Amino acid sequence: MAKHSAPKAPAAPRTSGSRRGAKHPGGEHLDSGKRRRGKRSSAKRGAGSKDASARSSKSSVFASARANVKTSLGGLRQGMSRFAQSLGTVPGVKYLRHAARSVTSVGWVVLFSALVAAVVSRAFGWVEAFFVACACLLAFLIAVVWVIVPSPHKVSVRLPRQRIVAGQTAVGEITAENMSDRRARSGLIELPIASSALQFLVPPLPGKGVWSEVFSVVTHRRGLVTVGPARALRADPLGLIRRIGTWSEPATLYVHPKTIRVPFDATGIHADVEGVTTAKLSSSDVSFHALRDYVPGDDRRNVHWPMTAHIGRLVVRQFEETRRSHHLVVLDTRLGQWNDRDSFENAVSIAASLVVADMAASRTVSLTTATDWVTTSAATRMLDAMCAIHDSGEADLMARLREAIAKRPGLSVVTVIAAPTVDDDQASHLLNAIPVDVRSAVVRVRPGHPKLRRLSHGTLADCPTLEDLPRLVAAGGLA
Repeated sequence: MAKHSAPKAPAAPRTSGSRRGAKHPGGEHLDSGKRRRGKRSSAKRGAGSKDASARSSKSSVFASARANVKTSLGGLRQGMSRFAQSLGTVPGVKYLRHAARSVTSVGWVVLFSALVAAVVSRAFGWVEAFFVACACLLAFLIAVVWVIVPSPHKVSVRLPRQRIVAGQTAVGEITAENMSDRRARSGLIELPIASSALQFLVPPLPGKGVWSEVFSVVTHRRGLVTVGPARALRADPLGLIRRIGTWSEPATLYVHPKTIRVPFDATGIHADVEGVTTAKLSSSDVSFHALRDYVPGDDRRNVHWPMTAHIGRLVVRQFEETRRSHHLVVLDTRLGQWNDRDSFENAVSIAASLVVADMAASRTVSLTTATDWVTTSAATRMLDAMCAIHDSGEADLMARLREAIAKRPGLSVVTVIAAPTVDDDQASHLLNAIPVDVRSAVVRVRPGHPKLRRLSHGTLADCPTLEDLPRLVAAGGLA
C-alpha cells in the first residue's frame, strides 16, 4: 500500500527575522519585488534626467540661435549704415536725398498713384488710367517748376533785449529783403520759437524791397528760449513739394528768475582787517570813520593831536569794524525732492535774490547746486547760468554741503535752500555740519505760512514764496 503522508502546515511568514531570499506563499522571493521596484524607480529617475538634459540642451540651442540671430542683425545693421555712408560720398546722392526730403506726403501719394495708374493702363489697356497717370505726372512737374527757383528773400531776426525776467514779454523784429532786381511774389516765412513756430506772410516785394514785422515772445517761467533760425518756405499750391531755405543764426533769449531786494548782510562774527567794513563803530580798527571827543577809557594812542591842538580839547579817531564776509548759498536740486514746479522756481528765485544782494553790497559769495558750482563773477553771468538750472541727479545734499565748506574756506554765512521734503531732523543735521563759528540757516521752500525757528546750531525758516523772504530776513531768519 502506498504511504499517504499528511500535508504539512504552511510555515508562518517571517517578518524581520526571515532570511533573505525566503519565499512568500506565492512562491516569490521577498527581495526580488524590492529589486524590481528599485529598478522601476531608477528607470524613472533615469528617464527624468534624460528629459531634463534634453530640455536644457534645447534651451541652450535656442539661446545660441537667438544670440546668432542678434549678431547677424547687428552685422546687417552695421553693414547697411556703412552702405548708406558710402552712398553719401557718391556725387549727386546728397542732392537726391535732399530732393526726396522736399517731397511732401501728398506728393508721394501722387507719384504712387501715377505709377499704379500707368501699370493698370499698360496691363489692361484702360485709357482712363492713362489719363490719370498723365494728370498726376503733370501736377508733379508743375510743382517742381514752381519751387525749383530759390526764394529771393533774405531773412534776418533781431532781438533788442536778449535778457528778460520771467513773466515779461520780449519783443523782436523779423525782416525780409528781396535780394533780386525783379519783383518777388509773396512768400511764407516760418520762425521757430522754442517748441512752437510763428508764420509770417511776406507780401509781394519790388526789387531790393524790404518788409519787416514785429513779434513778441511771452514768457511765464525762467529758462533758455531759442528763437530761430528763420526759414523761408516755398511750396506749390497743391502742397506736393515744400522747399525750405534757412536764414540767419538762432538767437538765445535768457529768461532770468525773478529776484527781490533783500536787506541781508553777509558779514560774520570774526574780525578781519582784510574784510569788509560794517556799520558798527569801533575804537580800534583799520577803517577810519570820523573824529569824536575823548571819553574816559579811550585808548590814548588814538588821540588825533593836530585836531586836539587846533580846537583845544582831546579828540580821538573813530573806526568802523571790518569783518569777514563770504556767503555760501547751497541750492537743493535733487531729483524727486520737489513736489511741484512752483516751489522749485521759488527756491531758484530765493537763491538768486540772496546772491544779487551780496553782489550789490560788494560781498564775496559762492553758489552751488547739489551737483555743480554756479559762477558768481558777475550778476549777469550768474543769472544766465541760473536759467539752465533744473532738478536732476540723486546727489547727497549733506555730502555736497561738506564738500562746499571744505572748498570755500573762510566762510562767514552759509544758507541752504532746501526742498519741502526735508523735515526738521534733516534740517538740524544740515546745520550741525556747518562750523559753529559760521552763521547758518536752512530756508525750506514749501507751501503754507512763513515760520521762523531757532535751532541749536542755526535757524530754520519756512519760506512759501519769494515775497516772504524780505520779512524773514528782517526778522533775523538768516542770522
